[in-house]
Amino acid sequence: MLAFYQTIQSIHNPIIDAFFILLSFLGSEPTYILLIAVLFWNVDKRFGFRLAVLFLTSMALNGLLKALFHTQRPIGQPGVRSLYRSSATGNSFPSGHSQGVTTFYPYVWQRWRQQKVWLWIGIFMILGIGFSRLYLGVHWPGDILGGYLLGALMVLGFERLDKNLFKLPISLASKLLLSTTLPLLFLLGYHSQEGWQMVGFVIGFTSGYFLEDTFLDYQERTHFAPSVYKTLVGLTLLGLWVWLWRSLTQPYPWVNLPVLTLGGLWTSYGAPYMFRRFGWEGPLRDEKPAIIRTTGRTDQT
Repeated sequence: MLAFYQTIQSIHNPIIDAFFILLSFLGSEPTYILLIAVLFWNVDKRFGFRLAVLFLTSMALNGLLKALFHTQRPIGQPGVRSLYRSSATGNSFPSGHSQGVTTFYPYVWQRWRQQKVWLWIGIFMILGIGFSRLYLGVHWPGDILGGYLLGALMVLGFERLDKNLFKLPISLASKLLLSTTLPLLFLLGYHSQEGWQMVGFVIGFTSGYFLEDTFLDYQERTHFAPSVYKTLVGLTLLGLWVWLWRSLTQPYPWVNLPVLTLGGLWTSYGAPYMFRRFGWEGPLRDEKPAIIRTTGRTDQT
């Protein structure tokens, strides 16, 4: 195994190092959260909601499995050159980066399967991010393969669940109750700091979506200029919130849950409300008005 690392790390220079560090950074959870927020605000809020539920559930499961298997990373092994160690938190198996990328991009393919560019971007990201974790010396090959397998299984299982669960006529009160209680169950086995962060954001984001869908009915699709405004302002405020979150939770780790809950609630409800107040809302002029306002929704969530 050590010979394997020595082979893939035998040719290296600062440019190659920087390239694989960038790939690994693009495979981190905050990057996906930002992408989901942009999709939710500008493209398809219902798809963004489903993608968020799938991805965050997959990452919570990854944390549970890491705690269960408790596999040590190759960091510190003789002959292994480990870089970007700040991204190597927790145990090794399964790789969160490889599981996350195999959860995110295949599900996006299902939404835009006619646009082949997403297929090629996804293939590049899946292979590139997985290999970057090996090149950086922070995962074993089995961690990468295990993450790939689990990510693919999550997508397949979620597609089956999506066909039934999200179309059930459930009351708003029941949705809010499930949005709170189901994520909290993860804390029984995933009560690390990352677990509190994940659960907080899930509670806020899902609850905010159900409130938005019931009371706001935000029209996400707009022309190019309003989409740019929404993206720039939305991501700037989200970035400030992340900075505030890190400042608050360093001395008081328990604050992760309420602060991330508010962050998720702002992403799915607060930001759309602000965009409406600023007039950055659809529908597009060349589209018919939303029929769901007069005939009722066919998609309950």
